[in-house]
Amino acid sequence: MLPINMQFPDYGILYIDDEEKSLKYFEAIFSDLAPIYVAQSPAEGFRLFSENHERIGLVLSDKKMPDESGIDLLGRIREVDPRPLRVLVTAFSDLGLAVDAFNDRLLYSYFSKPWDPSDLEHHMIKALRHFSLEREREKILGEKSEIIEQLLMADKVASIGILSTGLNHHVRNALTVFRTFYDMLPLQLEEEIGGPPRDESFWTEFYGEVGGQITRITSMLSSLSDGSDLALVPESEEFCMKSLVESAAEVVFGQNGPHSTSIKVGEDVPDVKGDPGRISQMVRILLQEAKMAMPESGEIEIELVSRQDSAGIKLTILDNGELIPEEDLKHLFEPFYVRAQRPEDLGSNLLACYLTAFSHGGTIRAYRSQDQRNAIEVCLPLVPPGKERVDMIRQVRDFSSRHLSDSNILTR
Repeated sequence: MLPINMQFPDYGILYIDDEEKSLKYFEAIFSDLAPIYVAQSPAEGFRLFSENHERIGLVLSDKKMPDESGIDLLGRIREVDPRPLRVLVTAFSDLGLAVDAFNDRLLYSYFSKPWDPSDLEHHMIKALRHFSLEREREKILGEKSEIIEQLLMADKVASIGILSTGLNHHVRNALTVFRTFYDMLPLQLEEEIGGPPRDESFWTEFYGEVGGQITRITSMLSSLSDGSDLALVPESEEFCMKSLVESAAEVVFGQNGPHSTSIKVGEDVPDVKGDPGRISQMVRILLQEAKMAMPESGEIEIELVSRQDSAGIKLTILDNGELIPEEDLKHLFEPFYVRAQRPEDLGSNLLACYLTAFSHGGTIRAYRSQDQRNAIEVCLPLVPPGKERVDMIRQVRDFSSRHLSDSNILTR
């Protein structure tokens, strides 16, 4: 149980020193300042940090230890998570090395031994305040960034709704005429010329191509129309995202397929509320897209973790297939995005994923990972938006429908 008057209960201090008395002394003196983690060896300290780095704000390490120097250990710790502040505790004779490490930005600061309790406490309070302010700043920036992303998504969804309403109102009527003519053409042609055409292969190929294009346009309109409904949040139920992802991966890749897949699930990933049918469909589509981008064999990595702010979950899908051009990444979820490898696909499947993420109050983005792989990231809250947002989306859609029906805006 944490002391009631603990100054920094959210961020712990890890102290690594091979002297057992020093560790006990440190823990006894500063236990009311923050949660204390102590380790008597570099290996133990690295393990403690790896397991608890999300809850640690400050790491202090003795410079001289039998198996590894404090400077090398803090360098390894930085690779795991660079955010916690690192302080080297060293003898006066080694201050030159500490200064060099400080100048190389490995250290937040350094402190000489033997340390004075009051001076060290003042030093750590200053460091933890700095760390707390940085985390609060990151949180605020993240929240603002998410709000902006949601506004951008809402604007795109509204635009898709208006586009869908207009196209279905005007283009579908014209397609009905085309389809009627197309269906009547073979019988009318045979009646006019009294038999089959002389170049039957030409008419067969041309007639098939025209029919295919009519079907393609009709399918596109249906996808846009369905997308208008996907923007609305249905009745939701609680479900296990881990089980859903594993089932979707098995459907797409099978158990003995040519592609190597791995699913990494973080600790304590919570259940979420939403429409499990829609979410499952979204995950299957994203996995199928990753699979189609791959050569005959390749590796697909799926990561599912809790978000750092504990407000939801994050699903990331990475593949080592042909890289999507950087300029195309921001257009990937647009209804008329055409991929050079698959020009017949207008991107309606990925549009459905975009609308599903939006309807659940989440975000979705495509990007290039640091190790140069295609990546798609979906963030979902634990609970989708309420009825007010559904009503707002429905009002925008219904207004657009009435406005376009009354004005013939697309035919002027």
